[in-house]
Amino acid sequence: MFETLNARGVRLSATDLLKNHLFSVLDRGQQDDDEIADLEDRWEGMVGRLGAESFPDFLRMHWNSRRAFARQADLFKRIRVEVPGRQQVLKLVREMEEDLDPYLALSSPEVSEWPIELKSLASTLRTFNVRQPFPLLLAAWRAFDQSSFAGLMRACMVISMRFNVICSYGPAEQERVYNHVAEGIARGDITSLGAALTAMSTIYPSDAAFRAAFSDKTIRTTQSRNNRVVRYILCALEKQLSGQEYGPVSESLSVEHVLPQSPAEGWEAFTDEEVEAMVYRLGNMTLLQSRANRDVGNATYAEKRELLEKSGFAISRKLASENLVWSPEGIASHQAWMASQATAIWRIAQLS
Repeated sequence: MFETLNARGVRLSATDLLKNHLFSVLDRGQQDDDEIADLEDRWEGMVGRLGAESFPDFLRMHWNSRRAFARQADLFKRIRVEVPGRQQVLKLVREMEEDLDPYLALSSPEVSEWPIELKSLASTLRTFNVRQPFPLLLAAWRAFDQSSFAGLMRACMVISMRFNVICSYGPAEQERVYNHVAEGIARGDITSLGAALTAMSTIYPSDAAFRAAFSDKTIRTTQSRNNRVVRYILCALEKQLSGQEYGPVSESLSVEHVLPQSPAEGWEAFTDEEVEAMVYRLGNMTLLQSRANRDVGNATYAEKRELLEKSGFAISRKLASENLVWSPEGIASHQAWMASQATAIWRIAQLS
């Protein structure tokens, strides 16, 4: 009871439980005050940089990057069993300190000192709200050179796009695969990017599965995270089509719903049911400059088409040139084209 409750009878957090265990191990070993004070300083330094609420997540990512898979609910029990003495305590703290900087760079890439390429990939994973690859990436950061690490990060981004964002598969098995590969890297069994990719093949949706899922994908942009994901997708498609690169977070561009979210007169070609089903289809979305998007509002397609034809975005000009009218069939056709482009963009050659 005293290990799990504080003086007021409030259940301790996972951070407090671990700290109590580690310090009690040292205290049982009759360590001198200087060693315990040093551990206290190191512990507070880590918690201070992470924040107490983020510490349990870091601890689990760190643990799973070096050892067999553990769920959050089982982690403290595993630590008590596998960290029973002074040497194991000091080793655990030393290894946690080693993994702290790369974990923070993955979680908050904008303030990290990583190269631009790595920061961009980490930002994309955050846009996707995907953290399952973190244990694998921590293991690879320790073992791979920068080029191989960047290749693995890109592979995790592509898999996240296919598996999590578009196909919407459940992440439980994916998490175990990432952990299996992380274990292999930590043990020295997996020593190259190619070997890691091969071990990840079971969580890489095939081109056919990805293309089919993309062709039907609906993403409700009323949620801010979803809006960022759609902006990212459209900017990537624009780069594929025109070679021009745009930052998804730029305030100068916005997502245009060709069939408006709240259609007024002039959209009688769509039934109420079709509006509900198709307004958030990826094929109904394109890029416009923010001011132009505000000006066009809920205008008819004929009015929008004039604006799209003059757009600075090739993807919008293509949509307008190929569709004299906007219809459910046009949305499906445009989205099928998008799916074909996406399959080429988010692709791992070795696995495809």
